[in-house]
Amino acid sequence: MVKSASLLGEIDLIFAYFENLSGFPANMTTVPSPDFYCTDWSLTIDEPMLGTAVSSQVWLFLEYNQPWAAKATSDNNLPQPVQMWLAEQSGLVNGRLQFIKQPRGERASWAFFVACFADTGSRVYRFDLADYEALFALDLPAIVAGEFRYEAQRTTDGQLLVCTNGKRDVCCALHGVALLRALAAASDVSLWETTHLGGHRFAPTLLTLPDGVNYGRITPQEVPQLLAHLQNRTLWLEKLRGRVCYEPIVQVAEQFLRQETAAFHVDAYQHRATDTLAENHWRVQFESVAGQHHTVMVEGARPLTTYPSSGQLKAKTVPQFRRSQGP
Repeated sequence: MVKSASLLGEIDLIFAYFENLSGFPANMTTVPSPDFYCTDWSLTIDEPMLGTAVSSQVWLFLEYNQPWAAKATSDNNLPQPVQMWLAEQSGLVNGRLQFIKQPRGERASWAFFVACFADTGSRVYRFDLADYEALFALDLPAIVAGEFRYEAQRTTDGQLLVCTNGKRDVCCALHGVALLRALAAASDVSLWETTHLGGHRFAPTLLTLPDGVNYGRITPQEVPQLLAHLQNRTLWLEKLRGRVCYEPIVQVAEQFLRQETAAFHVDAYQHRATDTLAENHWRVQFESVAGQHHTVMVEGARPLTTYPSSGQLKAKTVPQFRRSQGP
């Protein structure tokens, strides 16, 4: 297991640059100043995080330690046949591609993970590639289908993936690197830097393997609490964006249900059905491990207007939700 005890020296230069930028204005208005940080703006308007996790049941994580562009998985220096294979296979399995990296130590191989997330029974496979062309020998649809021939590559080892892609947004470098350093100092959990996880205004953002839990706004001082939740496989609702196996409405409903029942273990509930009752009204059904059925009614609330990217005065309207009794 490789521990991220030290990071690439180039990232240190980011901090010196950011220290010269002006801070977020104290006299906040409905429009930020041109040099604002999106994380500060999101906190100032008290933007909720529930239901904001990127929804995808299949994720592909490829180790690529060259400098990342803003849209790293489509703008990179991988051999063209490898890029074509990744694009084709991602489409075949409806998967989301991420790049990852960590200090390589003595490793000569390149890590490639295929994660198939579900509310229970998530599967993660690890392949150590001699070169990127070794990807061509993999049958991704068979892996996603759970074919037995890939059983030897299944892993239950915990992995933490923290977005540090400062080219996508400066907040991911500022907050993501700080969290990664704190995690490296506090634990021997396997840590990876990763590309854009979505929602950089909630930085630092991170994803857990094998459970597929997406968190945001975890400070370095809160690392002990995060590690305790990981150890116990409980959900930290205050920092939860959602579980990526669920659509946003189900992410929201699950959080409402867990708040009401105080059942925090990852495997406490399984999603059974979602019904649209009327415009902006949903009925979401869950079943507990004890076989009890729970119904959560969700309705749309007044949308929130925010500025999701640092230094970009381009507003975005994001949906909001609340618990309801029905249409």
